[in-house]
Amino acid sequence: MDLRDVDLNLLVTLDALLTEQSVSRAARRLKRSQPAVSAALARLRGVLNDQLLVRRGSLMVPTPYGKSLEAPLRSVLREIERTLGPRDFDPAASSQVFRIATTDYTTFTLFPRLMRRIRRAAPSIRIELWPIDENVGERLSNRELDLAVADDWSLRHLPDREKLYSERFVCVVRRDHPRIRRSLTLERFLAEKHALVSARGRVAGNVDGVLERSGQSREVMLTLPHFLAVPAVIAETDLVVTLAERVARRLSDPASLRVLQPPFEVPGFDVSIAWNPITEHDPAIDWMRREIRNACP
Repeated sequence: MDLRDVDLNLLVTLDALLTEQSVSRAARRLKRSQPAVSAALARLRGVLNDQLLVRRGSLMVPTPYGKSLEAPLRSVLREIERTLGPRDFDPAASSQVFRIATTDYTTFTLFPRLMRRIRRAAPSIRIELWPIDENVGERLSNRELDLAVADDWSLRHLPDREKLYSERFVCVVRRDHPRIRRSLTLERFLAEKHALVSARGRVAGNVDGVLERSGQSREVMLTLPHFLAVPAVIAETDLVVTLAERVARRLSDPASLRVLQPPFEVPGFDVSIAWNPITEHDPAIDWMRREIRNACP
């Protein structure tokens, strides 16, 4: 391939086609005519010697080669935008899209406050939240993601991160629980059946580790992949669930749940923000990092 045959407009068109998987939608996105986009696709096919997208029903589905270009192409284009764009960042005038990897917990506790702030200061900015996975470091490095906000365990392999706040655990039961009122003893805790919230399935959590070290254990009757079902489950059963306090406090009042201190010390966790060091002085990323810090609960 001769790079002299590839101009920036062709790459922008290819990015739109891979994203929209439709010539007509890509044309609307680019504010160009459909024939112009079709002509650009034909030229790209010739330059790259691949069909890039093939029709399947109403969609244009990427070929394996086209799919392999999607992430690196988007990263390259965003890097060009940052390199050639203005060094100042005006949030009120910006329509930038920020891609942030996070967890259910931080989505629930941090992002409602963050979105209220951004809605006032930067009404045209958009945020895309992506799940945390084992590739979060690589995705930050290749600029698929701008930031990651999560507990330290999820970001443990990332060197460039900053603590935002600390969290602790509390126990939650239904308000009319027949055996638990305003306090919870260790004996009663061990005698009750429990619900466990774990995105990784039935694995030993902080509570189980503490109990195991003292030669004790609890009976987990129900394991949930996230905490959204907790209010309904706990309100209708005698189960005890141990949750992050910020989540428990928000869930407890509407569902008539009671929040209690655990009868033993349960290690909490820190919530941190991570980034690609290349973006250390990017005005837009710096602004978003400040907004996230200021929105911390």
